[in-house]
Amino acid sequence: MTNPFSERGRIVDPGKFVGRWRELGAACEQLERRRPILLYGPSGSGRSSLLTHLAQAAGAVLEIPNLNAFYLDLAVLPDAATTYGLIVRALGGSEPTIAALERRLAANGRPVLICLDGVESAIAAGWGEDLLERLGRLARRSSPGYHGVAGPTGQSMAYDLMVVGAVRGAPPTLSEPFATVRLGPLSFAEARMLLDSYLEEGEPLFSADEVRELMVLSAGQPAFLQRAAYHLYETRRRPTYRWRKAYRAELRENPPVENPLPPAIFEAEDDDEDDDETVQAELPPTETSSLPRRRASLTPSDDLRPLLAAVGPLLAGLVGMQASNSWPVGIAIGAAGYLSVIIWNWRRGEG
Repeated sequence: MTNPFSERGRIVDPGKFVGRWRELGAACEQLERRRPILLYGPSGSGRSSLLTHLAQAAGAVLEIPNLNAFYLDLAVLPDAATTYGLIVRALGGSEPTIAALERRLAANGRPVLICLDGVESAIAAGWGEDLLERLGRLARRSSPGYHGVAGPTGQSMAYDLMVVGAVRGAPPTLSEPFATVRLGPLSFAEARMLLDSYLEEGEPLFSADEVRELMVLSAGQPAFLQRAAYHLYETRRRPTYRWRKAYRAELRENPPVENPLPPAIFEAEDDDEDDDETVQAELPPTETSSLPRRRASLTPSDDLRPLLAAVGPLLAGLVGMQASNSWPVGIAIGAAGYLSVIIWNWRRGEG
């Protein structure tokens, strides 16, 4: 039995991309207006997967059957000139400049969608902001629905361009206005659909309680949801596999950049004693009511009731003996106290 959650990273199979309905709707609404967009969110939020899905599906969603869509990962490109050159060559040109790109867009005669991943890497390298601003200006001057060629000499060239970037963390402040779409945690329904899409037809699905626990351990972030699901799925192959402990060990070995996960997930050390419990993380109110809660690990200073039960009656007996100057009275008070403790513990056990 092969673990279907072994493949990590960007989702490139359209059949496995599900959910993100709100974010997709917001992005497509801005694309229809030809406004440049930045998708942003923490590590594991699925920015690259959503960007890939837009490159694959925007033509159908926006009803532009002849859309030319390009996906580029800026994290592996050295500079802006290389980025321009790749797009220009794909459009039939050769010169790696923004001016050449504008001419090729006009001569191409087809709408073009440019999807830029890893924007934070290009910004850190010092050339990302300028690239975004230049492409943003081209997109703002776009003529939606234009499918012709360059205009007569002396007139501005017409073309149809859409630009979407994906950035980890907060979006940068640019001189060219970009619409922003934030990727937050998945909803329960989206998480359920994402997990189900990886399972073969007829294979047992994860239970509702398992999905809720996976959401807690992943904070609803798709990449960490897949990681946790990998370890939970391993219990189908190896029933004694301690999947929570293995998942946390993986997180500690490869901690996420700009960690979006609750600290309690990393703090839990021993899953062997309470395998049916998990850490309670913050989720929307509609999704936390039925989540299992983890009992707090109490130190002796956190709960004095066992100590008081053992010593309290004895102290009460000594005080009674001193007050009455009679040791039988002290013994009676102490015995009554211990009897009360026994009865209380018995009733507690019955409840």
